[in-house]
Amino acid sequence: MAKMDEIMEVLTQEIAGFNTSIAKLEKLSEKFKNLEVEMDTSKLEFRLDDFIKTQKRTIESYENRMEQVLKKIEKSRWTPKWEVAVIYIVMCLNTIAFSYLGYYFVNYEQKKEAAVAKGKEEGLGKARGYFDDHPIIYKDFERWAKRKDSVPNQE
Repeated sequence: MAKMDEIMEVLTQEIAGFNTSIAKLEKLSEKFKNLEVEMDTSKLEFRLDDFIKTQKRTIESYENRMEQVLKKIEKSRWTPKWEVAVIYIVMCLNTIAFSYLGYYFVNYEQKKEAAVAKGKEEGLGKARGYFDDHPIIYKDFERWAKRKDSVPNQE
């Protein structure tokens, strides 16, 4: 029985320790129920605001750099705008000049052909009248023309 008494004493001590632990847990539980946890996000908000400002400044600096690069690219074209305009004007003037010269040349050739035809007609008209007046000379002319046609051109 001595062992039983010892076991009972140890068991009683353990139960007493368990009861004191439960009492402590109840007190702590009451404290946690009454405890109000305050969420302080001001530091986090401050850091986020600072980060957002830094990002905005970075984005603005990139945008400024891009604008500068685009302006430099616009200025560094192969040909400036005024040069392109001058080229178009010169091309238009060349087109107009060549068109006029082509028209003039065609008309000149037509006038030349008309003048040659008129000269032939007048020359033949006068020669015909002369040959009609002098039939002997006309016969000599025909003989001469036949001989001239029969001789090959030796030039």
